[in-house]
Amino acid sequence: MKKILFFISLVTLLICTSCHDELSTLGNNWVESDLKNVQTDTCTVRMSTVLLDSINTSNKSVAQIGYYKDDIWGKISGSSYVEYSPSTFTPDENLSYRFDSLTISMKCNGDYVGDTLAPLKVHLYELTENLELNTSGYLYNNSNVSYQSTPFSTINIQPKPNGKNHLEYRLSDDLGKLWFNKMLSRSDDFTSSDNFRKYFKGIAFVPDESSDKSLMGFAINDSSLCINLYYHELGESATDLTVKFTPSTPNYNKVNHDRSNTPLQLLNSGTTVLASDKMSNVAYVQGLTGLYTKIEFPYLNNILEAGQMVSIESATLYLYPVKGSYGVLNPLPSSLALYQSNENNVTEDQIKDVLGSSVQTGSLITDNDLHENTYYSFNITSFLQSSLGTIGVNKKNLQLVIPEDKINSSYQSVVFGDMKHPQSQVKLSILYKVYKTN
Repeated sequence: MKKILFFISLVTLLICTSCHDELSTLGNNWVESDLKNVQTDTCTVRMSTVLLDSINTSNKSVAQIGYYKDDIWGKISGSSYVEYSPSTFTPDENLSYRFDSLTISMKCNGDYVGDTLAPLKVHLYELTENLELNTSGYLYNNSNVSYQSTPFSTINIQPKPNGKNHLEYRLSDDLGKLWFNKMLSRSDDFTSSDNFRKYFKGIAFVPDESSDKSLMGFAINDSSLCINLYYHELGESATDLTVKFTPSTPNYNKVNHDRSNTPLQLLNSGTTVLASDKMSNVAYVQGLTGLYTKIEFPYLNNILEAGQMVSIESATLYLYPVKGSYGVLNPLPSSLALYQSNENNVTEDQIKDVLGSSVQTGSLITDNDLHENTYYSFNITSFLQSSLGTIGVNKKNLQLVIPEDKINSSYQSVVFGDMKHPQSQVKLSILYKVYKTN
């Protein structure tokens, strides 16, 4: 009896050990010798930098002002154009008033590139034409609006290292007195927003090129970028009063980008897509300048040659910022956005997780010690599963951009290395199953 039980146990053990993972998701009738898992990180990833014709920058509630230059990005000049609305001021004929000062108050929004403690010299020009949105309702980073040849004021912005971001600077007394006298005389120019818009068309905030250390973001709201006219009533005791002119819409940010003497210099109006191997093996992403990275997998279909049937089980894309291209002066974005595009670089959809339920923004892993293993990762399993086997016009690409809430209002940026970069190499890790290998 013991011999019989031992024989049955031995047969059962052999059956169990010969059936591990043979069912798989690829078929119920496969045998172990026909199926294998393959892990690879050598799949070719092709990267290119794309320059957009224009970026919508109107009415984004932020003024990006400054001038910044370095060997990576070249020279970037950011100007902001803002219209204003007046406050109601009805003088009392029985009282006398005296003008005190005209100022502008500003609040940093925390977005910057460069040295935020360096002084920033900004010229304020009066616009000679109103800001007008195009038929689609936009103004762009390359829109042109004229202003007077001479600034009515110049301010020297000095950010504060103690965290206080409320700044206030004195403007032209001549302009302040002119406005004050008009209000005292009940000029029609100050009785409504429409009349004031005709009289004073707005301000162009233009950086001085001698201030080449930073680009800084300032909020545009009821308490920032406001013009304050201070005055007081004359009497037995002086009463300090204020008329506030608040920013209105439209407003927009203008960008001038000189890419000379950098790898980006090959991008111009005639060349808007440039492969990384023509740009020192790097690809660029930046918000307001309109740069994004195009990512392709030209030889993905080669894995189909591994067997009669191939199935991608998982795929993760690792993107490594180039060491030395980021740091205190140019911090990395906390997240990035990945979109699917067609052969004409037309955006079709944002890349989501495997379940398709949430949008991916890239997981940033930071190496604060050696700065050699800092990277963004994206799970692109679903994208590659749908791309495997496609050819011609059906083949899709990826677009890597600054997230939607920043691309129109920030200079956040990243420089990525391609597969041939000496230090920071992009990598695609794929796990796939092969049935009946060749």
